[in-house]
Amino acid sequence: MLGTLVRGRICVGGGAASATRKALTIAVNYADRRRQFRQPGLGEEILLLDYRTHQRRLLPNVARAYAYGFAQTELALQLQRVTDAAGADPQASRELETRAAGMKALQTRWANDTIQECREACGGAGYMSDNGLTLLRQDADVFATFEGDNTVLLQLVAKALLLDYKASWGDMDMRGTAQKTARLIGSAVMERTTARSVIERLIASADRKPEADRLSARGWHVQMFEFREQHTIEGLARRMRTAAKAEDSFEAINACQPHMLEAAKAHIDRIVLEAFIGGIEQCDDDYIKALLVKVCDLYALATIEANRAWFLEHEVFDPKRSKAITAAVDELCADLRGKSRELVEGLGVPEGWLTHARAAIPPLIG
Repeated sequence: MLGTLVRGRICVGGGAASATRKALTIAVNYADRRRQFRQPGLGEEILLLDYRTHQRRLLPNVARAYAYGFAQTELALQLQRVTDAAGADPQASRELETRAAGMKALQTRWANDTIQECREACGGAGYMSDNGLTLLRQDADVFATFEGDNTVLLQLVAKALLLDYKASWGDMDMRGTAQKTARLIGSAVMERTTARSVIERLIASADRKPEADRLSARGWHVQMFEFREQHTIEGLARRMRTAAKAEDSFEAINACQPHMLEAAKAHIDRIVLEAFIGGIEQCDDDYIKALLVKVCDLYALATIEANRAWFLEHEVFDPKRSKAITAAVDELCADLRGKSRELVEGLGVPEGWLTHARAAIPPLIG
């Protein structure tokens, strides 16, 4: 029964991501052809995708589509390995269940938000039936609860991350608990990736870079993702241990639920980034690899930016670094704008899926 649920969640997450890739392909192509408002002193109107706000709406989501694509591929391969093992590795099966639940929750939430953004980015044309976005939005909506409510699935992920800690705490004092938690995070949690050797080299390289250059260092991105995961899970582990001993343990544990969701999201975000890094490492085309490096930069920095309140609250970096991250995301969006057609083509949406949408997109310019 559990195996059936895992396969279903993998398929639902993958289906949601496919729908979102189609929506992004439609919206980016539309923005690269639709003109609105004239430049000062010139007769030609400006393409929607030349506006920084429009780039910000779409291109970070294109980067996330690539990131989730690599992570989904790794998840499917993990499913195949577990299936081939025929139950011989229970730990691998549990890890697969955890990752499938987390990926389904994040991908389907992203799908609903992004398809809506794509619809709005196309203006009134987004409502046209020929565009196809309204049907995509309608189809993707159920994925948030189909094969498991996303909030419940994220709690499942968090509980799985805490299993090893609960078994190891015993009667240790708080200092011993914190030390044991740190060791477990380093071994049980951080080993769940196929790109660890590459990651370790990147982190070592980032540590040698001057502070001014660290923002663009992949190893620094990984460190930020790992620190957020480690700190969030460690804090949750301490709170859960205290809650279990409280007089009203249900209320105490119930109060930890928002913390559980954040821990699960941080864990899956790190897995997705490392899957992206592993995918780039396997690419043997220099041009595509260089482009994917920039796309990965955008995914990593946009994710850090989206969580910068947490990083600032925990004094991981200061407001000056936070502003620099926003500026870097802006620069990457502007840089990748010229590659937008290539990037959406690389999302792999079959031309037959776009036939009706072509009628709602203005003729190609340039």
